[in-house]
Amino acid sequence: MKKLFYITAILFLAISAHPLVSHGSSGPRIWIEAKEFDFKEVEEGKVVTHAFKVLNKGDQTLEIKRVNPG
Repeated sequence: MKKLFYITAILFLAISAHPLVSHGSSGPRIWIEAKEFDFKEVEEGKVVTHAFKVLNKGDQTLEIKRVNPG
């Protein structure tokens, strides 16, 4: 019984995450080319930067109201 539950849950998650399954055809849709960047080793006190490419692939304005740096 547990096995059937896990298989059903995995199939549901896989299908709902598929890009062809539409959760609404309008609105903003964020797309980030790379979600992580590794600076490797950085000397203490050195300032480092990296630009992330963020696009709106939707049909309405995308507003980024909050960013949580890791």
